[in-house]
Amino acid sequence: SVLRSAPMRGTRRAFAAVAVLLLAAGCAAQGGGPGRDYTVRGQVRQLPDPATPGSGLYLMHEAIDDWVGRSGEVEGMDPMAMPFEVADGVSLEGIQVADVIEFTLHVDWEADVPVEITRIRELPAGTKLVFREAKPPGKS
Repeated sequence: SVLRSAPMRGTRRAFAAVAVLLLAAGCAAQGGGPGRDYTVRGQVRQLPDPATPGSGLYLMHEAIDDWVGRSGEVEGMDPMAMPFEVADGVSLEGIQVADVIEFTLHVDWEADVPVEITRIRELPAGTKLVFREAKPPGKS
């Protein structure tokens, strides 16, 4: 019985080690977890059209220096005007075209909706936005 249990213990250890390595590789491929959150500032260009599902909130946003693309690499994102999906439960009440806002952008490349706004707050009148090129950390 001692001879039988020793190989079993070794098999269990090997299986556990392989499982841990596979789990770690999976997490690394996904950027270490269920996505990333970015706090971004921008100006509202167009509100979603209730008659057009998925029309999104059209914003001109500042650069996102630490933006991580689908490749998992930090690429940065230059300022641009683009539509964003707004997550269920996020209210646009009181938000109007030309408002300057701060929003949380949740990005999970594996999700059904890979990029969506999960929080919005209006910034004080007169807040100046800065539209400069992205400066990804570690890149020249």
